[in-house]
Amino acid sequence: MQVYGHRGAGGEAPENTIAGCLHAMERGVKFVEVDLRLSSDDKLVVVHDKTLTRTTGTRGKPGKFTAKELAAMDARQDGPPWSRKRDCGVPTLKALLKATKGLEGYQLEVKSDSKAVIKRIAQHLAKRFDTEKAARKIVVTSSDFYLHECLAELAPHITRGMVIMRPDAMSQLEELGCKYCVLHWSVCNPLAVRQLRRSGMHISAWTVNDAQTIKNLYKLKVDSVITDYPSMAIPLVGALER
Repeated sequence: MQVYGHRGAGGEAPENTIAGCLHAMERGVKFVEVDLRLSSDDKLVVVHDKTLTRTTGTRGKPGKFTAKELAAMDARQDGPPWSRKRDCGVPTLKALLKATKGLEGYQLEVKSDSKAVIKRIAQHLAKRFDTEKAARKIVVTSSDFYLHECLAELAPHITRGMVIMRPDAMSQLEELGCKYCVLHWSVCNPLAVRQLRRSGMHISAWTVNDAQTIKNLYKLKVDSVITDYPSMAIPLVGALER
């Protein structure tokens, strides 16, 4: 079972920051899940919320600021105490990938937005990961159907995953050409997992923050879990696999 650090290591370090992802790597994480939006100067930036208030204390949407302005912010305002400010701004995807070359894989979740913004994000991803080799480490995930439609047309070689909160949405996975089902852990029942495994889908459960749930998902043969607490999950999964 793979362990993805959720937003880097959202329960242990500033979320969606280079510092948080480096912390996750120090704890043994080989895979991270981060969120993508678009800056005002047309750069892919790593941030979850529609606004910056919760994580940086700055009012306004990420799309109202340049990538340079976002990188200069302090994204330690929410989450666990973190004494060091270095690498705690809102990074570009380019900067984060450069700083975390040792990772084996990324789930890049595109957050819902206007069709114009979603199409532009899809264009950026298609350009950056323009070959199978360039895209080998990434899975682009989203609950936004339009994002999947755009990427299927622009870059069919990029592996995609549908983020699902309800089991009745599973029927659309194959129609959209998804290879990953990013499923809320509470929906990971034996029937759903069996159906997904029969279709060859990678099952990734989010956000799994307690040991017993990880053990249950391991027994169900879920392929990966996404957790805020990799310091707990990494040794636990290691023990289960021995």
